[in-house]
Amino acid sequence: MSDSPTPGISGRSLPPILGRLLSGTFWLALRTPLQAVTGFWSVPLIIGAFGDGPSGAYRFAWGLGFFQFLLEFGMSSALQREISERWTRGDRDGVDRAITCGALFYAVIALVQAVVLMAVAYGAIPHARFSGPDEYRLIVQLLWLQALTAPFYGISVVVSCILQAARRYEVMPRFELLIVAIRFVALLGGVAIGAGLLTIVITQTVLTIGLSLGPAVWVIGRELDYRPRFVRVGFDDFRNLVQFSVYMFLVQLSVVLADKIDTTVLGFALDDAAKAETVYWAVSSPFLQLRQMGWTLAYFVMPAVASLAAVGDREGLERVTYDGARMHSAAVLLVGLLAFVYAGPFLELWVGGRFPGQVPELVRLMRLFLVAALPLFVAVHVQAATGLGRLRLIAVAALIGGVINLPLSYALTLRLGVSGVIWGTVLTTLVSNLLVPAIYSFRVLGVRFGTYLRRTLLAPSVGAMALLGACWLLGAVAISAEPRGDDLLGRLFPFALHLGVGSLAFAAGYVLVPVGRKDVTRILDRIRARLAAS
Repeated sequence: MSDSPTPGISGRSLPPILGRLLSGTFWLALRTPLQAVTGFWSVPLIIGAFGDGPSGAYRFAWGLGFFQFLLEFGMSSALQREISERWTRGDRDGVDRAITCGALFYAVIALVQAVVLMAVAYGAIPHARFSGPDEYRLIVQLLWLQALTAPFYGISVVVSCILQAARRYEVMPRFELLIVAIRFVALLGGVAIGAGLLTIVITQTVLTIGLSLGPAVWVIGRELDYRPRFVRVGFDDFRNLVQFSVYMFLVQLSVVLADKIDTTVLGFALDDAAKAETVYWAVSSPFLQLRQMGWTLAYFVMPAVASLAAVGDREGLERVTYDGARMHSAAVLLVGLLAFVYAGPFLELWVGGRFPGQVPELVRLMRLFLVAALPLFVAVHVQAATGLGRLRLIAVAALIGGVINLPLSYALTLRLGVSGVIWGTVLTTLVSNLLVPAIYSFRVLGVRFGTYLRRTLLAPSVGAMALLGACWLLGAVAISAEPRGDDLLGRLFPFALHLGVGSLAFAAGYVLVPVGRKDVTRILDRIRARLAAS
């Protein structure tokens, strides 16, 4: 039943959900490494082109983007779930009411966000510890940019929810892949011609809005033949969404308190805020990229599970719970292990010239930060429980952890410097974002622990052991991954060789397990089918 079409609101049959889920996730997986590479390359590029002051100010201002994340009060997830359920059941009136509620909500929130950002710009920023007027000016200008573009966030949420409800999971990730590349080209071009940092950021923002919304709206109107109608809505319509969004808001609030506010803590707690922001940026980027990859790859699970639950597809739910979690865990474990093992060579190549003599300390901080990525191993289960509407305990636990983390991080930062804010995140997240959600979501989904070990964890674990063994053997008897000499290619080659050997060893270990072989066969079949179709 999980691969059977179901009716949609336009009268057309909806495509099989699990096949589309795999397709959308495949495009997300393609985007993720490109985003990681361009993200890591952007850091030294921006620091080298504009210096510590403007770079730290940019990071500080963009860190305040958590207001957008926070002020939406979890409505995006509530809309995802509501629209997916209504669309699957063929309830066009329900879809239109949900879209109308979402549009009204985001119009109000865009105004509120603009007011809050202006209050921060002219009320709080003058008290931050940045060294010069140029840095203050750049922060204020970037906050104005966030305020002016706030309405487009709400529009993109509504558009994305429609595509996901129609099981067109692959549409936006395809263009997001292009957006990542074009944003980086804009950065390179801007630096090459000597453009200001603000000009580059504005260019990137305009390109992102145009390329993300334009094609998506075209698909909705032409291919799905759907045009939303704005209808009269009442309190009951909002109540259905708010009941779910409140718990998502608690989760989002916990994320803000747990780590998105880290840059704000550093800005107010340490004397040399710009330098602290730069160090934090360097050591946190691998963790943030890994976490973003993990949650991105699990992003479509929630609306997919909502659709599966709407038609009572228990077989499909079980496949997501065990098989989807296995493939997700394999991706997270592969990237996380490589980042942990090769933190030294990576940082030396990436920012070693910027932090002479400090790489060993940066390695320690980076590896400490990577420990906070362990909750990613239950990301699929948390998203599945969310799709079933079972979120209360996960949200409360996350909020408690975030509330404890804020004062803890501030106190530890005063005593330990940058490492203090990292310790605060790690100590709280392992309980509030890993232990409690794992126990609760496993109970909600009826996960059988023995089956979970055999069907979900065995193949990634064998792959991990193969990776560690191959990397140790390569370094012991052949070539070290540490960069040597002055030639860039010569310095990069040993590191790239180790990454390649480690990845191949992981894949070899993964396919030794029968369920792992099935995953690889399924992915290769899908790639061949797409190549044949094109």
